[in-house]
Amino acid sequence: MGVQTLDVITVVGEAEDIPRIAGSAARVTQEAIRTQDYTNPGRVLQQIPGVYIREEDGFGNFPNISIRGADPGRSSKVTIMEDGIPMAPAPYSAPAAYYSPRIGRMSGVEVLKGSSQVRYGPHTTGGVVNYLSTPFVELDGEGTSAEEFYLKSSFGSFNTWKNHSYWGQSLQLDSGLLGYVLEFNHEHSDGFRSIQGDGGNTGYTVWEPMLKVFFEPDTVLRQRFEFRIGYTDFRGLETYVGQSDRDFAKDPYRRYAATRYDVMNSEQFRTSLSHVIELSDSVRIESAAYFNSFSRAWYKLHDVNSGGGNVDPATAIGAGSGADYDLITGRGAGSWRVRNNNREYETLGIQTRVDWDFVTGPLQHSLSLGARLHYDEEVRFQNDDRYTLNAAGQLTGVVRGAPGTQDHRRDSTTALALFLEDEIKFGKLTLKPGVRYEHLWQEFENYNADTSGDGTLSTWAPGIGAIFQVTEDVSLFGSYYRGISTPGASANIRERQKNEYSDSFELGVRYYTPKLQTELIGFYSKHNDLIVPDIVGAAGGTDTSNAGDIEVYGLEAAIRYDPMAESATDWRLPMRAALTLTHAELTSDTPSADVESIFSGGKAGNRVPYIPEYNITFGAGVEYKRLGVYLDATYTPETFGTASNTTSGRAPDGSPDARFGTADAAFLVDLNVKYRVTDKVRLFAGVSNLLGEEYVASRLPYGPRAGAPRMWYGGVELKF
Repeated sequence: MGVQTLDVITVVGEAEDIPRIAGSAARVTQEAIRTQDYTNPGRVLQQIPGVYIREEDGFGNFPNISIRGADPGRSSKVTIMEDGIPMAPAPYSAPAAYYSPRIGRMSGVEVLKGSSQVRYGPHTTGGVVNYLSTPFVELDGEGTSAEEFYLKSSFGSFNTWKNHSYWGQSLQLDSGLLGYVLEFNHEHSDGFRSIQGDGGNTGYTVWEPMLKVFFEPDTVLRQRFEFRIGYTDFRGLETYVGQSDRDFAKDPYRRYAATRYDVMNSEQFRTSLSHVIELSDSVRIESAAYFNSFSRAWYKLHDVNSGGGNVDPATAIGAGSGADYDLITGRGAGSWRVRNNNREYETLGIQTRVDWDFVTGPLQHSLSLGARLHYDEEVRFQNDDRYTLNAAGQLTGVVRGAPGTQDHRRDSTTALALFLEDEIKFGKLTLKPGVRYEHLWQEFENYNADTSGDGTLSTWAPGIGAIFQVTEDVSLFGSYYRGISTPGASANIRERQKNEYSDSFELGVRYYTPKLQTELIGFYSKHNDLIVPDIVGAAGGTDTSNAGDIEVYGLEAAIRYDPMAESATDWRLPMRAALTLTHAELTSDTPSADVESIFSGGKAGNRVPYIPEYNITFGAGVEYKRLGVYLDATYTPETFGTASNTTSGRAPDGSPDARFGTADAAFLVDLNVKYRVTDKVRLFAGVSNLLGEEYVASRLPYGPRAGAPRMWYGGVELKF
């Protein structure tokens, strides 16, 4: 018996399961992640049509994921999971937060864009992303033990060093099957930017240990227990502040002097205990209890004051001259206010799901009933420090604020989620109707203002998918589902914000053979009462507003082909391509007048910011015996930085603001060469951004920011 007999159910399943899914879904394999030595989730997820990424730091440490035109701000409209467990720091109370699982340690990633998404929540207006951790070692059915050791280590530009290693073992004992995986992931880079007058490191460091253990006892009923515990320590010398367009044109990899103290420190602790039991051949119960904690303190420039009052960096940079600009560039007198955005998050819950297969007449049913009781909270305990400088830009004094004086508050949510879904098969036709219901109890406390409150809200989301198997290789599918996104506690209780919801439709066709897999999908979504952050353009705050309605429609096409897949030669020619056409526009004027919202100034008919009209990705490889050469490319056209759709660096009121304008088109090419020395040792080397594109990847949070430059790397991969 293999050790994965009762493994926890995934969102998509194996790649070969996709043709039988009643809706659009995708899975990126472990080999696809490792081929280009990717640790940036954006470079991985962009291989999937319908998925857009807004870059922020160039390394992918703070991904902004959009699926089919949903607002990309801090991936807040996407349900983020790891092995089916919620991973956002506080998905109900503060979904726009600074944590995402590290793609470099994953064995794959699944994306669910359509079908009935009623199983997952709370935020499904943008779909589901499920990261898959390193699997357990499988027994071959003949031995009583198996073990595996893996190490991948690379070094490259800017002292970028990456190490991923694990050791796994599975043992057949008298009492049952036992297995474990002990894993370690490490990333470090000095960074590709330099600070005016300082030079200094602008990179990041990640440390990630993790332990997974499973046990399948030798009992009458087949069952499996699985425990995992993991920790992520992140330190990034990153800033919110970009540059003026003029300075960017001179040197896109420079940072202003006022950002010299900016640093982000975060820690994430995650643990879960899951249990799977098969009561019979037709009834299975899967349960999990989980706890995640996340703390982060981003110490960063908040504004400057040259004597005329506090001015945010985007305004000072947008002006491109004057006393505030001189101050931020370290050439004038005044003060820098640096804010310690210190926040802590906790998430805990228990979820269970029952799957029951049965037959009624000619109909085959796979009924799923699920429930989850969940609690999460965000606590802010922030302070400001004031750095004073003389006319020569020299530091003359520091006044430090007491912790909690800038902001001290707590938002919390207790949520009960229920879903019911039935997969009904009748010959070549499969229908999959379902419904999801959520009830939230929310509280907020503002300790500085001595205010508090509580409230509730409920929401439900129906969906239905269908698939018709025309032939063994061709299938037609379509779906309707309602996506939901709920406001945080303060927004719901104090401001009476509405739930955001979307009605989405899709229709597609698939053709799958061992050599060739293709799909063509048309989609349409109508988003109502869009919830967007009103803090520095979706940069992680929990102050939100309803920004009106948007409409999205488009076309997705994908093809994967290897003409040598079934040949007896030593050659392989894996190729893939994906195209997404997206029309995403506002269908109402934006009510927000806050220039710190990227939806400020939006008018009906304007395009949704950071959603390109099309996106093209391509990959090709040539493999012969021990050698493999792989080329991957992505082209993304210019996008608007705000819903006002202005191409100038000015806010709707006419004031200079570096957040407004456009992000550049970019053609990114990555090259990788691998050589297998032995069956257990492989050498590799490559270049990312081979063409050396210099481009504005984002104007958020405070002005134009560049994507990563050309970077080389080389390393070794061992597997025993």
